[in-house]
Amino acid sequence: MSSDTVRYFAFGANMARRVLVRRRRIQPLASIVARLDDYALRFSLRGLPLVEPAFATIVPAPGESIFGVLHTLTRTDLARLDRIEASYDRVDVVVTTADGPVPATAYRARRFVAERVPSRRYLHLLIEGAKEHGLPEAWIDALRAREGAHVRFVSPAIASIVDAGERALASIRRRKT
Repeated sequence: MSSDTVRYFAFGANMARRVLVRRRRIQPLASIVARLDDYALRFSLRGLPLVEPAFATIVPAPGESIFGVLHTLTRTDLARLDRIEASYDRVDVVVTTADGPVPATAYRARRFVAERVPSRRYLHLLIEGAKEHGLPEAWIDALRAREGAHVRFVSPAIASIVDAGERALASIRRRKT
C-alpha cells in the first residue's frame, strides 16, 4: 500500500456506495469484506430523537466480531471523511480479510449514550452496503433482525428529503463538470 493511501473500515452507512460515493463524494480505490474481532456494533451515538435516534459505533467486546467493508482511500479523502465524521474519533484497528490481518482505521463515537434503536432508514443503509459488498448472509440477517425506529408520516418525509437533497447535489455536480 502506498503512503498516499489508507485503509478505512466502514461498518455503518459508509458501507453503502450511495452514501460514500454519491453523497460524500469519496471514491474508494478498492473495497473488500473485512471482520473486526473483539468489537461489537452498537447504536450509541446520539442522533435526532424520533427521526434518527442513534448512529452506529464500535465498542470493545472480547469474543464478538463485526463485519464491514475495508475501503482503500486517498489521504485527501480520509481528511474529508474526518470533517464529515466530526462526532467520531478515528482509532487504529486490525481487521481480518481473506488475505489475513490488515491494519486499518475506523471511527468510534466520541460520546456514547445508552444503546438506542436506530431509524429504519439508517438500518436499511447498513443492509444495502452489506449486500453490495457481499458481507456474510448471517451478518445481513442480524442487521435485518434489529428493530428500526419509524414515526409514521415523519420518517418517510425525512427519507424523501434526504433523497431529494442527494439528487439535487448530484445534478449540481453534473452541471459543474
